[in-house]
Amino acid sequence: MTTDELINLITECEKHVYSFCCNLTGNRIEADDLYQDTILKAVELRHRLDSSGNPKSYLMGISVKIWQNQKKKYAIRNSIIQMEELNENLMEDVNDLSNQPESEIIRKETINAVREGIKQLPEKMQTVLYMYYTAEMPVEEIAKALHIPKGTVKSRLHKGRKLIKEFLEVQDYGIS
Repeated sequence: MTTDELINLITECEKHVYSFCCNLTGNRIEADDLYQDTILKAVELRHRLDSSGNPKSYLMGISVKIWQNQKKKYAIRNSIIQMEELNENLMEDVNDLSNQPESEIIRKETINAVREGIKQLPEKMQTVLYMYYTAEMPVEEIAKALHIPKGTVKSRLHKGRKLIKEFLEVQDYGIS
């Protein structure tokens, strides 16, 4: 893939990949770093990219691998020295609740509850759910990006949905 083709690809997929990075990391600062690392890795590996295939899933696969490696490094560092993690709520812009309609507040609470439920899941399920729902990738593309069988993707989606539903029921969000 030429440099111009790569630039066009990045321009075309940047919103999806960045959104995926935000969901994967849980905050914008780490998402920015992950997105930049993904683009740098894509530039390094541009000879492997094929514009006729599905480059969006390839970029997201790069993001997943980088994120997994970063989490491993963090876990090793954290086992040596306890680090305090900042707890930032992603995409929460509820500045003035009094000016918003009740339905919008309920919608945002539900979204936050679902995000909390997803955080409770194993990382493998989180990744598949984010790729399926936020990146809107089909099962086949997720399987290719993560190098796992389609059946495994379907299984993780099914189990993840079930666990989130149970979480919401326990939290009494009235989701059925």
